[in-house]
Amino acid sequence: MTRILPWMRGATALMTLLLALLLCWQCIDIYADGNAADNLDENGVHIAPVYTMEDVGGRLMSLAVPAAAYVLLIAATAIMQAFVPQERECAAMTAENRLRLQKRRIGELPAQAQQEEALRRNIRLATAAVLTLCAVMAGFFLFDGANFVSWDLEAVMGAMLLHAAPWAAMALLAVYVALRACDASFIRECEALKGQPAGKPAPLQESAFPASVLRADLYAAAMVFIVLGVMNGGLYDVLVKAINICTECIGLG
Repeated sequence: MTRILPWMRGATALMTLLLALLLCWQCIDIYADGNAADNLDENGVHIAPVYTMEDVGGRLMSLAVPAAAYVLLIAATAIMQAFVPQERECAAMTAENRLRLQKRRIGELPAQAQQEEALRRNIRLATAAVLTLCAVMAGFFLFDGANFVSWDLEAVMGAMLLHAAPWAAMALLAVYVALRACDASFIRECEALKGQPAGKPAPLQESAFPASVLRADLYAAAMVFIVLGVMNGGLYDVLVKAINICTECIGLG
């Protein structure tokens, strides 16, 4: 049961992503049907509303089977986790930490362990390449101001979903696959180090990419997006929405 639980969690995460993609696809499909030629008059005005309660309810009912399977999967994972002893659960969830402890007592890594480390480096490089590709492809649309000049919010959001959402989904899938592959590699390397003779503890290695550099990059990216939002008129939009919330919803002023 201890070995099955990580796979159950992985299946739950994958099912969450798939269900989110199905919901996004239903939204896009509703938008496409609502803006079809047969729903527009000669002036380009919608004959029937794009989003109706009946249409949305029907689309949600079509997802009843995967949603029920998702709920059952979550319930099965929770029940299985309740019957796994805490100490064994921690051991199953910290393969990377166990590997670090094993490396500290071994002077020289065997060839299989070195191969696993090289494999993880390649996985990280491949994942970074995929994420960069997804960011660049989505950025072609997101950073083009001509795509956001229309006041038709439905058209703008629909176009953004069609052009950016698939790349975001691909990036999330790549990260998930990379994490699962690295976890499996950690476990294989732990098995390879079992029975190895103890030697002089290996010195702790500094990370080649310290957290401070990553934190600085994230801060810089946040500042860039804030500046782009201000230049795109987002500051005024936020101010108007805040005023509307205070005066119309909360009732202040």
